[in-house]
Amino acid sequence: MSNSKTNMDLEELVTEIKERLDIVQIVGRYVELRQVGGRYVAPCPFHQETKPSFNVNPEKGFFYCFGCQAAGDVISFYQRINGLEFKEALKDLAEEAGIKFYLGKGNSSSRKTFFELYELATDFFKNQLQSSNGAKAREYLASRQVSELVQKTFLLGYSPADWHGLEKYFQSKGIDINLAVQSGLLVKNDKGQVYDRFRDRLMFPIRDLQGRTIAFGGRVLGEGDPKYLNSNESLIYKKGEHLYGLYEAKSHILKEKEAILSEGYLDVLALVQAGFKNSCAILGTSLTREQVLKLAQLASKVILLLDGDAAGKKAAWRSAEMLLAEGINCAVALLPEGEDPDSFLKKYGPEQLQRILEQSQEGLAYCLKMVRENKSPREQVGWIEDFLKRVRDLKLKGFYLSAIAIGLNISEKELRASLENVEGQLKIETREIKKSFTAWDKEVLLIGIIFPQEARKLAEEGVEHFFQTKEAKNFWQKLISKVDVREFSEEESNFYFQSKLKEDFFQGKKEELLKDLRFKMLSKDKKLRKQNLFLALARAQKRGDLAETKRILGLLQKEFAEQEV
Repeated sequence: MSNSKTNMDLEELVTEIKERLDIVQIVGRYVELRQVGGRYVAPCPFHQETKPSFNVNPEKGFFYCFGCQAAGDVISFYQRINGLEFKEALKDLAEEAGIKFYLGKGNSSSRKTFFELYELATDFFKNQLQSSNGAKAREYLASRQVSELVQKTFLLGYSPADWHGLEKYFQSKGIDINLAVQSGLLVKNDKGQVYDRFRDRLMFPIRDLQGRTIAFGGRVLGEGDPKYLNSNESLIYKKGEHLYGLYEAKSHILKEKEAILSEGYLDVLALVQAGFKNSCAILGTSLTREQVLKLAQLASKVILLLDGDAAGKKAAWRSAEMLLAEGINCAVALLPEGEDPDSFLKKYGPEQLQRILEQSQEGLAYCLKMVRENKSPREQVGWIEDFLKRVRDLKLKGFYLSAIAIGLNISEKELRASLENVEGQLKIETREIKKSFTAWDKEVLLIGIIFPQEARKLAEEGVEHFFQTKEAKNFWQKLISKVDVREFSEEESNFYFQSKLKEDFFQGKKEELLKDLRFKMLSKDKKLRKQNLFLALARAQKRGDLAETKRILGLLQKEFAEQEV
């Protein structure tokens, strides 16, 4: 049954969607639910866990995770799991619920038709790749060492050299050719002649977060220009709003809370094939705010993996600024000059790439390094003003200002005064930040922040038992659990950014720092054991327990003997 009301208000629409759709059925498409009484449980799809802390209550129509506190109704679940804007989620769920409505621009029937056309085109190109026509494309993929599994995962295809190959296919399916032209898959010239937009190209379907093909990228196989040809904008595709491979990487990004962002189609294929399945790529010349917001719905951290040449460094700088302005934790991993992820993996393999990712530089620290190297002191202040104007969150703006002052060796007080005098006044939240961590706490936390790959090893060695404050212990748990930096307290954020700015200084000193820390842990452990033994000795003597007193004295003697060795 469908609802013919097209002018219902937003509140009415939301209510009707929630009444018509079963939250258990929707959630059950993404996680394996198990019924426990009147509710359903599963491991949370929004953070890594083994025990099921994710709950769905069908009677009240909401979900809640006791682990990460994710919560909401069927609409917010669908929006979050698919990384959609609210209106996009409403459109999809309303369609599923059989509700017709008008919300925003675009004709819904044309949108649906375009999705169908792009699905047909995807199938056509896939079949062409496996036909005799696609021999050249298959040879090219073999030369690039792209496995058949990856080809299938990303729905790779081939557009034949025939100017009317796809057009004829559409005609055989009874498709209105004018609609195919409107979709951008076919082109009509000034003389009214219709032909295929993509010819003799390796085809990369670009999919939205629901897996629907919305556009194509085509790489020329023979002589021709441009090397890469992309779809024009349409009712279902807006340039700068999508990322290549994000749909395929979605579940992996949600589990790992981290995305690897590169620049090319083939880079994504190579990364995924090498096991880096949380990889996606920018579509276009530079990262946009719309792409950043899509990433923010899935990832707590983004690693920018780019060529280490001048262009790559500048691209990383621009992208890091964009991510930081939206409050997304990011890092920059630069490859040797002249290398991209695909070429690097072929030469050095995944283990070497993993090392580069582990040694990535924190995003703000990287930006400040680029600022120091490329701008005069006066230009630096201008950059700070421009950057902070883009940061919408006042609390985050305050954190950044403190970290920037440290990183550029500028007086924070003078910087604040300077920015307050800027025309239009930059609003920056100022508040006294609580200081709970002891010097020892900071020493351990610093290592956990700068060398995150060592944090879990230290956790297994029981380092958290040596923290001197509960605040430090709680922060350590957040670090090893890869909690989103946006969920840090003021003190945690302040210390985190200050530590990240010291990365350059401590690189190359990891083994020395870890050796020193473990020695101190051992010393503290021995000291604690002695203190406990002395307490136990006093209790035994008070009770008059001679046997226990003798046993503890023996243990103390052993402790002191080991100390002298």
